Amino acid sequence: MTLLIPLGLLGLLSIAGLILIYIIKPNYQQKYISSTYVWALSLKLKKKRLPVSKLRNLLLILCQILFLVMCALALAQPAILTRAAITEREVIAIIDCSASMRASTDGQTRFQRAVNEVDALSGEVFNAGGYVSIFLASNVPSVIAQRATAESCGSVESSLESLRTEDSCSYGSADIDAAMALCEETISDNANAEIYLYTDTEYSYVPSGVTVVNVAEEGEWNAGILNAYTILEDNYYTLYVEVACYGQDREFDVQVSVQGVNAAESEEGVENNVSLETSVFCSGDQSILLVFRNQNAVSGGGQSENQQIIPVVGSDRFYSYKRIIITLPGLLDSFSLDNTFAVYGGENERVDILYYSPLPNNFFLGMIGSLSEYYRATKDVWDFHLTEIHGGGEPPITGYDIYIFEHEMPAQLPSDGIVILWDMDIAPEGTGITLGSIQRSPTADGIYLTRESNNPLLNNIMAGNIRVSRYTQLLSYDTENYEVLLSCDTSPVLLCRNDGANKVLIAPFSLHYSDLALRNDFVILFLNLIENWMPATVTSNAFSVYEEISLNSRGEELTVTNTLETNNSVTFDEFPATLTLNIPGTYRLTQRTDFGEDIIEEIYVKIPSSESNVWAADDTFRNPYLMGGEENYYDDLILYFAAAMVALLFIEWILQSRENL
Repeated sequence: MTLLIPLGLLGLLSIAGLILIYIIKPNYQQKYISSTYVWALSLKLKKKRLPVSKLRNLLLILCQILFLVMCALALAQPAILTRAAITEREVIAIIDCSASMRASTDGQTRFQRAVNEVDALSGEVFNAGGYVSIFLASNVPSVIAQRATAESCGSVESSLESLRTEDSCSYGSADIDAAMALCEETISDNANAEIYLYTDTEYSYVPSGVTVVNVAEEGEWNAGILNAYTILEDNYYTLYVEVACYGQDREFDVQVSVQGVNAAESEEGVENNVSLETSVFCSGDQSILLVFRNQNAVSGGGQSENQQIIPVVGSDRFYSYKRIIITLPGLLDSFSLDNTFAVYGGENERVDILYYSPLPNNFFLGMIGSLSEYYRATKDVWDFHLTEIHGGGEPPITGYDIYIFEHEMPAQLPSDGIVILWDMDIAPEGTGITLGSIQRSPTADGIYLTRESNNPLLNNIMAGNIRVSRYTQLLSYDTENYEVLLSCDTSPVLLCRNDGANKVLIAPFSLHYSDLALRNDFVILFLNLIENWMPATVTSNAFSVYEEISLNSRGEELTVTNTLETNNSVTFDEFPATLTLNIPGTYRLTQRTDFGEDIIEEIYVKIPSSESNVWAADDTFRNPYLMGGEENYYDDLILYFAAAMVALLFIEWILQSRENL
């Protein structure tokens, strides 16, 4: 047993105080008696009780002394040593792997300098017979070495050498707190272990036991493009570019190349481009927002403290584009990863819709208009183009993405798009359906429909509230390929087929004999159809490194390729799929739809804007691992001493009670 706070034994001085109290304590009591006979009888009784009384008094004093001893020991924090402290030096090295560690001076990056210093430190510790642990702090920390000794120094040196030659530094941010948490196991075994953090962030406060080594070199600076995006304003795009300069106050040029502008006005096979440029002065590590805006939309001047407006005039204005490449030419800064930026998504994919019916139906036209406005306002991925044909010959069966036939059907089913057959008069060739007679509801209100499937086409549709008063009975249909979605009195009134190039929705009833078109369910049904049968490949055209991307395809496969590394590609065949990209740049998404159409889309993955600040500062570690002291090596015994104190108090109370009797 050992005492963690030996000064607590000063509490033993209280025993001297207790003894002093007993010494000066009066040993007589004044009493009034009526006769000497009672006094004599009292002396006789006292003589008989004297030995027992002395013993009881002795036990009482002993209990009180033991109680004080226990109190003093409790103050001294008694404990039992569970494991011996490690006397050899132990070092934990954490290397920051954030993108800013790629900043360089004289051809050497900050990350390489950190690796060199860790190599020197580990060699020093190995020579002294100590232990070395090395962690890499990326978005997800990793272990290079765990409590390595001189016997395994060869593998450590080899690992560090690979860090110098391989692209081990990430392009994202580093989770320093998670890396600190990796120290827990080591610290729990050796509270005296030293933690060294090699980083380029300046911390104003560092907890004890941690040494921060800043590997940034004096004179390093960076001018970068933090972000860029476009917004459609007054029928023309406005380009927003956020730039900043860290470490120095600089004026630099910003060049913009807008490629494939206004494709509707271009000759076939010819791509029109627009070039824009400006100069900007950045100081005090403050970012500046550059706004390239249509001159007619410019108001309130062109310059403010943190915003600079550049008017775009005449033929330089653009309402569509393929890509925008933004560069900072001629810069010799320390960090080049943010000197180029790309923006995509300036062309919505055209969706050609054919609506064929003997008479126009405002329910269908209104639904198409609602979907067009919805996608323009929220997702902005489709450009709907509607073609109306109201009878007059055989309807077209090629050249459209979505076919809607109402009342009057084609002789043959189209095979190059989504086909919707509503209120069929005949069953087109290729449907595999035989029509029967017209069925009427016994009441004018109609029959409530029954949901027969959990198909996603019925998401958010209240099928039980929809009524149909007249429909065409289906004598037969291909039960292997068709799925019944809704039924009316056990007869199918909404079926779908989705197997490769066959994407067909069939509704053998008229909207005029149903309340479906009066409900939101009508628009929702077609929204579900587009979302599931013609999904957008990605939800956006701009992402950050390590951001999870959701992917869809209108075909069997989708291939994602880094445009700078054509051999670096991945192919997906199950959807929806997720992908996390850890290298910035432009990626090409290639797919062939079920209808044989080749589609190529591009997205841009950028480094986090915070990494452009090569002279970042932080107030403190956020939730660092709190290292334990030497108490981690002991089992606390104070509970046992507290129990003994309670027991002594109880015994003392019993003895004192009997004394009073």
